Amino acid sequence: MRTIPFVSVLVLVMGFQGSSKASDSCCDTSSPAVTAEMGGVEERAILRAVEGYAEGFIREDMRLLLNLWDHRAPEGVSYVAAELDQPLSGAEELRAYYQSFLNTLIVYSGEVTNLRIFLKGDMAYVFCQFNWVYRVRAGGQVLEQPTRATFVLRKRGGRWLYHHFHESISFHYEAPAAPSLMGTVIQ
Repeated sequence: MRTIPFVSVLVLVMGFQGSSKASDSCCDTSSPAVTAEMGGVEERAILRAVEGYAEGFIREDMRLLLNLWDHRAPEGVSYVAAELDQPLSGAEELRAYYQSFLNTLIVYSGEVTNLRIFLKGDMAYVFCQFNWVYRVRAGGQVLEQPTRATFVLRKRGGRWLYHHFHESISFHYEAPAAPSLMGTVIQ
């Protein structure tokens, strides 16, 4: 299998309000997310909400995908897909995007790894990686694509719902060492 950037890739995450201390993290795993490793009931519920995204694409279930979002939020919801340069807002934009994605790709799996959850009352900031395995419907080979995801979730009615989701292509890159500028005049 090859790794390539999605043409129509999945999406996740947004900006953050405030900052957190490392001690605020409830969960930090570098191995695949396993509920037994999670700290408590809230963390397991958040993991299920995050895993629901992949499940919705695997099952091709539009209702599941849309029900992950907090559509009652007065300020609305937003999603930044890796391939888009502006956020999608609201249920209708999400529905149209998801439908075009479902029409184009078959998703076989979307394993969640490197999960970190920061709880802030009824808000949760979640960072993870999805390891997508998919193929284009029109034929072609099975491909893999890791994406980095950031979620802002809100607990409403006992459920953790997406408020904002941002996704970007993940790749391994080692930056070259920066040249020393000591004693160099730059004009």
